[in-house]
Amino acid sequence: MDVIAVGSSFEIDALSMLGFEVIKAPELLSEDDIHHILGRILTSRLVVLEEDVYVQVKERLQEILETARRPPLVVIVPTLKRGETYRLEELHNMISRAVGVRLKWKK
Repeated sequence: MDVIAVGSSFEIDALSMLGFEVIKAPELLSEDDIHHILGRILTSRLVVLEEDVYVQVKERLQEILETARRPPLVVIVPTLKRGETYRLEELHNMISRAVGVRLKWKK
């Protein structure tokens, strides 16, 4: 079973001690980088993605995962550079869309 971790910060390197194959990505991904990362995601069973990388590959990743026969488990982790995470806002928007009304959210 392949387990990979993809990110640009040095914190992601610690996952190599747990058996993850760590893929260091640049801060700004090129098309080749995105293609390489998506290819590695499809051949893995567990993927840990830093949020900065996830934001750049999100749309294409969702398209690929919807059509994959056995998609990997994808875990998005926040980077320590920022104090807040984009995932909470994204989750709030998804729940609001599912319910059909814009939910109030106190930050």
